[in-house]
Amino acid sequence: MALKRDQAAIIKRITEQMEKAGLDALILTSPHDVFYTTGLCSRNLYRSGKTGATVSVVTSEGKVGLVCSEFEKKVADTVCDPGVSIVAYPVWIYIEDFAREGMTKEVQPDLNKTYRMASEFITGGKDGIKVGAVYKWLAYEAGLFLRETFGEKNMVDCTKVMNEARTVKTPWEIEVLRLNAQAAERVMHKTARMTVPGMTPADVHLLFHKLCLEESPDMHNLSQAHTFGEHFSPAWLPGKFRLDWGDLVRLDGGPYADGYKSDLARTYAVGGKTVKEREELYAALWRGYEYAVQNIGPGVKMCDLFHGIEKAINLPKYVRGHFGHSISCDVAGEEYPFISPKEERVFEPGMIMCIETPFYSSKRHTYNIEDEVLITETGSEWFTRANPSLCL
Repeated sequence: MALKRDQAAIIKRITEQMEKAGLDALILTSPHDVFYTTGLCSRNLYRSGKTGATVSVVTSEGKVGLVCSEFEKKVADTVCDPGVSIVAYPVWIYIEDFAREGMTKEVQPDLNKTYRMASEFITGGKDGIKVGAVYKWLAYEAGLFLRETFGEKNMVDCTKVMNEARTVKTPWEIEVLRLNAQAAERVMHKTARMTVPGMTPADVHLLFHKLCLEESPDMHNLSQAHTFGEHFSPAWLPGKFRLDWGDLVRLDGGPYADGYKSDLARTYAVGGKTVKEREELYAALWRGYEYAVQNIGPGVKMCDLFHGIEKAINLPKYVRGHFGHSISCDVAGEEYPFISPKEERVFEPGMIMCIETPFYSSKRHTYNIEDEVLITETGSEWFTRANPSLCL
């Protein structure tokens, strides 16, 4: 990366939202919230999913603390900003750096211990401190402990705080997401050109994965929500059936690098040609996509863009819950805010949105046109641009 992670700008966005919510501190447990606040992509969290294995703390003054295992501390020391205070707890693994005479080892660490250590960053003897946690990422026992420590009335769900903080991106985040999106686009074009009749979905998944590694050297993960022909459901374990001439393939996802995602979609016909009905359906979805290209920008209401896209597509019985979403580092992929029929929020400079016009069918195959766009002061910058044809 040409730019260094702008930790101070990210924490400033969080503390601004904390002030609006009247919060004195946050205790954060999800993989993406720990990463967003500290710069550490915790292997403990991303791999095991055990909330409590790594915890971050942010105070209203902008101080950041990280509780991690001794096994993770070396990498945390390497990647975290010097302003992040790091404390480590012992694990069952023998590490010479932390060895001492007469020590004992637990079979597995007591994860509630991490919450006790996290609370020490923020209590300081202060009464009535308001603490936020993202409740859906909080284990039951941890919730009990935090309510006992800070008081039932002083614990607040801070999901909105973290959503709002990530909605407008810093310059570093914009560069990361731009590069990730452009890598995803190159991968999808190459995959489409290399897909031939007789290949299986498993073949395409493997090809996509290999090309992601080639096009995104810093890739640490990727998403694949691809669909093939009449099979409109993305399969975690890809199928072994054979693709035929004219079958539609929908590629959806892309590589992750520097902790952030990419999310594009491309639809193409195997062999470069398909039946007229599929071309006409794609053309209708393209009209909605083009409406978004022409009309998105600062000050535009998200609900207005939604209705404009829906009207431009103009397909019988075609109903969507949204036509796009924000993107950053959340493991769930689709992030708030959504371009939905009742979302009165306006697009703001610094937002990065995924615009998508999908259609799923076992009879007519599956389609999606999806690109990433940055909202600027004067309009928009499209990181990527789809093709108006099913022949990539």
